[in-house]
Amino acid sequence: MPIYEVDEHELMKEDSTLVEGDAEIQDGTLYLTDKRLIYEKKGARSILRAAPAKTYMDVRLYDLKNISAAVPMLRIFTRRFLTVEFELDGQLKKYDFVLSDPKKWNDEIMRWVSDARRHKEDDDRRRADEQHKKEVELARAKSSKVHVGMAYFEATGKKNAKGKPKNIEVEDKNQYLPHEDPALSPKHIAYLCDSCGSELTPAMKFCPNCGKKV
Repeated sequence: MPIYEVDEHELMKEDSTLVEGDAEIQDGTLYLTDKRLIYEKKGARSILRAAPAKTYMDVRLYDLKNISAAVPMLRIFTRRFLTVEFELDGQLKKYDFVLSDPKKWNDEIMRWVSDARRHKEDDDRRRADEQHKKEVELARAKSSKVHVGMAYFEATGKKNAKGKPKNIEVEDKNQYLPHEDPALSPKHIAYLCDSCGSELTPAMKFCPNCGKKV
C-alpha cells in the first residue's frame, strides 16, 4: 500500500494489469487519491527470496495530460482499458490499465483532476504573492530611512516640565549643516566699562564695580 501524505485521502483502488505498449507489466493495484494516481506492482514470493511491492507509477493529478476509457460493445472475453497519459522527465508516457469499469475510473479521475489543478493554481498564486512581499520588504530594508520629528522620552514615558519631549532627534539633511556657535549670539556679547574695564551686560545701566553710568 502506498504511503499517503498527511492531508491525502484514498478514493478508489482496484487490482489491475498495467500495459505499456505491447508489453504487459506484472499485475498490481491502481490507487486514486485526491492528489495522485498511483500504480503499485504486487510483490512476489519464492522459496529463496521475496520481492516486496513496488510503486511503478506515481503521478500528481494536475500533471495528467489525457485520460480516456475504452469499453467495447461486446464485453465477453474483451478487456476494458483506462488509458492515462502524463509527462515524465520531459517525455510523454502512456499506460493502459485493465479495469472492471474504466469509465467509472475515468469520470472520477477527471473530477478530481479539475480540483487538483485549481488548488495548484491557488498555491502558485499564493507563493508568487509571498515572494513578491519578501522582495518588497527586502527592498525597503535596503533603502535609506528618514525619521523626522522622532521624540525620545525618559524611562517613565512622560514629558519634561515644559511639556516637551526630553530629546528630539531629527535625521535629515539639515543635521549635516554647520551649527551656530552660542558664544557669538548677541545675548552672549560682553561689554566693558570705560572707566574700570569691568564686564557689563546690555541690561546694566551702572557699572557694578565703579558705579559709573553706562
